[in-house]
This record gives sequence, structure tokens and C-alpha cells, in this order.
Amino acid sequence: MTIHPRQDPRWAGLVVGPLIVLLGIVLLLDQTGLLGWHPSWSIWPFLLIGLGLSRLAMDGRPGGGWLMAVGLWLLLDQMRILRVRDSWPLLLVAFGVHHIWKALRPPRTRRPQGQSS
Repeated sequence: MTIHPRQDPRWAGLVVGPLIVLLGIVLLLDQTGLLGWHPSWSIWPFLLIGLGLSRLAMDGRPGGGWLMAVGLWLLLDQMRILRVRDSWPLLLVAFGVHHIWKALRPPRTRRPQGQSS
């Protein structure tokens, strides 16, 4: 029996796909005027969040978390909850926490290719 170290990549499509569909429905409702979404909003924060989710789901790479954080930060700016011009020092805090987390995390051990458990 072969044990694959990676999870089945298809499940990521089952997570990210419905999120993209939901975003499309929201944008469609906004275009028809049924939603009344703030017209100056941009789709970029949602795209960054979705891309980050897909990277985390597919690879588990920390870059996906950073993309999601930046997307959320931009979304909060557009919602006028947390303005970028006032909150940019949070990037320094997040960067510092990332480095602390990285230093405290146990080192990864790599197995030679072709070897299975």
C-alpha cells in the first residue's frame, strides 16, 4: 500500500470553486441593482483572498496566508472599517509575528524522493 504525503488536490477545487461561484452571484446581483453594493468597491481584495485560499488548499504554503491577509486588509479599507493610510504599521507587526512563528516552528525534515513510509 502506498501512502501519499499530499492530500487529494481535488478537494481544493471543491472549496475554491463554490467561493468563486458565490462571488459571481454577488457581483451579478450588484450589476442588476438588487444588492446595492457600494459602487467604488473593487474586486481585487476578493481575488487576493481567493488566490490565497487556493494556494493554502493546494500546497499549504504560507504565501497563501499572506495573500489572504492582504486581501482582507484591502477589503476592510474599502468597507471603511480599517483604513490603509492609518493601519499600515500592522504590516510591520504581521511581518514580525511571521518571523517569530517561523523561528519557533520545528524544522522540517525532508525525505529522499522515491522513499515511502
